[in-house]
Amino acid sequence: MSTPPCATERSDSYSVSISAPVDFVWATLANVAGWPRFSPFALEVRPMSADTFVVASPTGDVQLTSHFHEELRLLDHTVTLADGTEVFIPYRVAPNHRGSELIMTNVKSPADSAAEYEKQLGWMRTELENAKTYVEECYAARGERASRAD
Repeated sequence: MSTPPCATERSDSYSVSISAPVDFVWATLANVAGWPRFSPFALEVRPMSADTFVVASPTGDVQLTSHFHEELRLLDHTVTLADGTEVFIPYRVAPNHRGSELIMTNVKSPADSAAEYEKQLGWMRTELENAKTYVEECYAARGERASRAD
């Protein structure tokens, strides 16, 4: 018996360094309702359950199902497009000395043109940069609130 070939597509991973502790980064980004503050893909988020959301995106409404795992600092999720296509998105937080690294991977779908895929990569890079700014601002604000309480 022969094993069928395993077809793969192009994938790209990007990361940004964030000046905030891993647990703070994970907890901040695990709040999907806050994603419109940094994600060009999430214009609005409506919760359906604890781990399922309807996300208004630039391409229309999609369903986001979280596969978050706090101990492993995973923010992985599946996006279900209007046509039923499911796209798994690996998204995680890793330690980077006293800060964190936020890592996202995009996998090209067979139906995506090269131009569509490049557009997706642009969204991913923008989301990571915006997430960095958002989390660092939240972390700084937390420190300012603690200082004022003294």
